[in-house]
Amino acid sequence: MATPPPPSQGGSGFAGLPQQQQPPSGNTPGFGPPPGLPAAPGLPPAPGRPPAGGSGTGTPRGTGEPRRKGGSLRRNAVWAFVGAVLASIVWSGAVALVPDLVHGRSSAQSLHGYHAIDRICDTGKLTAFRAKYKMVDNYPLEHTGRSDSMDMMRCYALMKRTVSGSDSPDYATLDIRVELHKAVDSSPEYAATRHYFEQQKYEITDVPDLGQEAYYAYGDEPTSSDKSFHDVNYYLQVRDGGMTYSLYWTDNYQVGKDHTLDRDSVRRAMLDDTRDILKAIGGK
Repeated sequence: MATPPPPSQGGSGFAGLPQQQQPPSGNTPGFGPPPGLPAAPGLPPAPGRPPAGGSGTGTPRGTGEPRRKGGSLRRNAVWAFVGAVLASIVWSGAVALVPDLVHGRSSAQSLHGYHAIDRICDTGKLTAFRAKYKMVDNYPLEHTGRSDSMDMMRCYALMKRTVSGSDSPDYATLDIRVELHKAVDSSPEYAATRHYFEQQKYEITDVPDLGQEAYYAYGDEPTSSDKSFHDVNYYLQVRDGGMTYSLYWTDNYQVGKDHTLDRDSVRRAMLDDTRDILKAIGGK
């Protein structure tokens, strides 16, 4: 992958994105060291780092992110970080833009047999994505939290694949969140998230035969600082009773120089791996 310029405010339709060149760590508000999740619900874990004293395969020591030939950072930690942040910003943006959509029925719906498990990506296998990409060392990061009102499962991964004719791999990020709502109706939140994508001019496609309702959202847009660099964002959202599921896949490319996996292949992999994960947590 080519090196995109540092992200700036307004890129990808979101304001206030971070501009640091390294992922946050330590006591950065809202983010904790891997492999745990941050204290703030819904925020992604900071990208991991190789074990102390070693760099891990294909990664510079202390960054946990790949380095291209010649030593210059390519698609470094900031892009994995920004990808995860975008996934978490979606719900916050939906509430801010359409608050009326989150006020409605308050009674919880049936979980339809879904239950929390540990390590959903390992249990669900991610067979389709793993057939095309290799998991970067120290990934995926996974966590399951259980409470009386909601169980939540998270998985975050950085993956890579070899690109024919390129001197560097193609890197992409995967972020999965499953929530089992036991105390409230999740459908207004689900509707608000879809409305947010519509306001951001994402292409929305309904997905049949997946939960009670499901849709695929797709966006491809240039960054604000260099129009030749594009962010490609894929979302698959599913609701089945009190279970809500989100798979976020993101990549980037430079026009005329770099190639991401084609759109249809990404969508098929998202659908196949989602069905496997939902079966692993009790879906039919």
